[in-house]
Amino acid sequence: MGIKSILILGATGRTGKLIVEKALQKGLEVTVLVRHPEKLSEWQHHPKLEILKGDVLNYPDIFNAMQGNDAVISALGRDGSKTAVLNKGTANIIRAISHSRVKKFVCLSSLGAGSTKNLVGWKLKAMIWIAGLRNSFEAKAEQEMLLYQSSIDFTLVMASSLSDSNDPSAREPVSFLPSYAPYFWQTPPKISRTLVASFLLEQTIFGFWHRKTVCIVGT
Repeated sequence: MGIKSILILGATGRTGKLIVEKALQKGLEVTVLVRHPEKLSEWQHHPKLEILKGDVLNYPDIFNAMQGNDAVISALGRDGSKTAVLNKGTANIIRAISHSRVKKFVCLSSLGAGSTKNLVGWKLKAMIWIAGLRNSFEAKAEQEMLLYQSSIDFTLVMASSLSDSNDPSAREPVSFLPSYAPYFWQTPPKISRTLVASFLLEQTIFGFWHRKTVCIVGT
């Protein structure tokens, strides 16, 4: 596919920073669009990184950041109780991709949202409700719908709960399409952010899943 430059969204988050780190290690040209550039101060002088200040909810910002990049990775999450970044933000991303040279969009979401809602048991659904995440998961369902209504090449990654574990011996995550997924009576195994970041980057560069929703869980 010839991916040499990528735009990373959500780069100041815990998973987003790992994606940036891994992309730079691979020698890719990286652009990030962030509201608070100071959160990436450790990389501000990196020759392969361009840090742009802006907001995915402001279309001109995302349009300008998109230009000149081959692919986009989103690790965006909700902003407190606000979920517009997931649905309105995705609509802006899709629109900008259609006016750019971007070949691939890889987006991180959550197992239990959208087409994977019925793959998880009552325990996880109760946890989502108790944690006040229902609106977030509804926005993620809308995000998935927007992607399938578009004509862009995307991979939507539904990950189980993320952990900050960085065990170097951790095995690769289990990945599967929702139609071939097991039903999780209990909470699906957690997965490390490091493995998720690697998986997202791998899908961006090699593109195994075209216009697909894929689930990943820990082992």
